[in-house]
Amino acid sequence: MIVGIFTVVFIFLFSLQTSLMSYFSVGGVTLDLALILTVYCGVLLKGDRGIWVGFAIGLIQDCLSGSLLGVNTLSKSIIGFTFSTLKDKLMVIGFIPISVILLAASFFDGLVYYLVLTTLLKAQIPFSFLFSTLPTYAMYNALVGPILFFFINWSKKWVLRKFPLLEGFTQ
Repeated sequence: MIVGIFTVVFIFLFSLQTSLMSYFSVGGVTLDLALILTVYCGVLLKGDRGIWVGFAIGLIQDCLSGSLLGVNTLSKSIIGFTFSTLKDKLMVIGFIPISVILLAASFFDGLVYYLVLTTLLKAQIPFSFLFSTLPTYAMYNALVGPILFFFINWSKKWVLRKFPLLEGFTQ
């Protein structure tokens, strides 16, 4: 049952990411729903589930992107691992802590992408990417992400009210 719920969430997430997010771009940058869900699962799910969710999201994102296989898997897995490990040491209640966490995760995600493309593939990405596009990407995720955190929490509570047997799987 929990696999079915995650499958529905992933399909919905990637459908939104590939179809509607381009209409909400800021400065040519779109919101990264996969990153926000990875951070959410890393911080709020028990145990090491955030690592596995990050790995699954990254792998699906790599398979659907058509570009270099493994970049998103690597960055999302590391982000899931980092926040699964640090979640007991972080306070993640409120807009500002969630924004700071998403800001850091977004910078890391963008840096992994930039470094892999420029070092391994010798891609010609302008150095200005680090000073214009990456900060815009990070700020956009940090400002809109907490709203999505609260929406995901609300959805989780709604699902648990409808299906109380899932209580042990979603923590």
